Amino acid sequence: MSWLALLLVPLALYLAYKLVGVAIKAVLAVVVVVAVYWWAAPQMGWPTVPDLFYVFGPDLGGKRIEEVVDPANLARQATGKVVDGVVDGVIGRSGEPPPEPVQPLPVEDAPGPAAPASPAEPMDADGQAVEPR
Repeated sequence: MSWLALLLVPLALYLAYKLVGVAIKAVLAVVVVVAVYWWAAPQMGWPTVPDLFYVFGPDLGGKRIEEVVDPANLARQATGKVVDGVVDGVIGRSGEPPPEPVQPLPVEDAPGPAAPASPAEPMDADGQAVEPR
């Protein structure tokens, strides 16, 4: 190992330690700000944290976060998202008529390769019996 690597490894470990410390402090600062806002907002007439989450958060289909995480509602949503109805749901949302079911091709009585007279007869690549020598 070169002397440069011997200097860089402890420096990288020290910087990683400092970075983790800064990340933890930033997360704790956000938690404190949210907790103070959660407590102070209703007393000052500001929108509550669930109201802000409803406005600025992900699209929940017009529902509030309390309605989404309700256990009875979660079970109802899970039953609507099973794999059995995925194709029908995609076709229904696309606006196109459903495709016609595929019909199997008719079986024709076409002659196939000749069957050997007995299982002991050798066959060539075309399925024809080969005469023994």
